[in-house]
Order: sequence, then structure tokens, then C-alpha cells
Amino acid sequence: MAASKTTTSSALLLLVALMAALLLGESVARKYVLLRGPVYVMEDDVVAPSKAAMHARQLVHENEWTTMATISVQYKGAPYNNVVSYSDGIGKEAEGSTGELFFYLTSMDATGADLAANPSASIAISQAQLGRSVCKKDVEDPTCWKLTISGKVVPVAADKLEFAKKALFSRHPEMEYWPSGHNFVVYTLEIEHIVLLDYYGGAKLIPADEYYSVKL
Repeated sequence: MAASKTTTSSALLLLVALMAALLLGESVARKYVLLRGPVYVMEDDVVAPSKAAMHARQLVHENEWTTMATISVQYKGAPYNNVVSYSDGIGKEAEGSTGELFFYLTSMDATGADLAANPSASIAISQAQLGRSVCKKDVEDPTCWKLTISGKVVPVAADKLEFAKKALFSRHPEMEYWPSGHNFVVYTLEIEHIVLLDYYGGAKLIPADEYYSVKL
């Protein structure tokens, strides 16, 4: 009899948790639902790294270009978007992913000129970039993952320059032969904020250390 009551209670608690997640969104539901049983526990500190961090890393590694927003010099502080290539590691295999984004930019382009004056920038990556077979709904639908990462885009440190170039040239071979007179510089994004929307219920804020802890 006691076992039957326990089973019924666990089932009811699970139902409450599922309804809360559907109605409120996972992040909100975690604040209001705590199930302490043999299986079901919903707490912010239970899972590390989170599924959101994994999705963010997957989006970064599976893509090769992004839109970067900078503070425009030419347009006196207005936001300016540009399409730029990047790499987060050597090669396309998952084990080569580092999560750190490297860029190859020149001050002859507006983005490079903006960063020289103010390194603050943000990038946006969408699952739609991988094609309709991956993102079957409208690009604004929450199930079509979208990621924004902001921080400072700065030249790569000397001790990491060789690796960064290998990472970039492995995904974008033609970069190696771009005109030397254009003075391309290898940059990296020093991450400050990560925002991911990968399902209904609102965007998720991902700490940088959790993002970097993911192993693909």
C-alpha cells in the first residue's frame, strides 16, 4: 500500500514538473519546482555543463561565418553589422573545437576600423545557416536555435597566434593567400555574455566558463 502511494505521488510530482516546464519554460519552472525523489530533481546546479551550453558550442563549431555588430566610426556610434568568417578550432571534427572564436580582419574594412577604435562587439549565429534540413521552421521560431555572444574583439596574444592561424586556415584555406598588403590581423572574442534561444520558454544566459567546459 505504501509503495503504491509513493508511486502515485512520484507520478503526480513528475506531471506537475512537466506542466510547469511547458507553461512557464524550463528556466522559470526550475525556480518553482523542486522534486526530491529517487529520479526527479530539478535544481539550477544539478547539471553542468547544461544542454544550453552544449547547444551553444554546437552552433559555434558547426558554422563558419557570423554577423558581427560593432560601434561604427563612420556612422558616429551607430551599430554596424557585417558578415565575417571565423573558426573555433583546427578542422571540422568535433574534437578540434575549442569554443574560442578567431577572426581574420583588416582595418581596410569597416569592422576592423571599428574594432580599432572600440573593441566592444557582438556576434549572432543561427541554426538556419546550416540549411532548411536543420531548421525547418521560420528563422524566428524558438526551435530554430539562435545564439548571441558579446564581449571584446581584440588581437590574439602572441603565444596563441600560430594556433589561431592554423584554426582559421583549416576552415578557410583561401585566407592564407589574401593580400599581405591589406594587413590582416587575427582577432579573438573575449566573451562576456552568451544568450541562447533553442526552445520555447525564453532565452538562456550561459556563463562563459560553462560554455568553455563543454566537450563536443
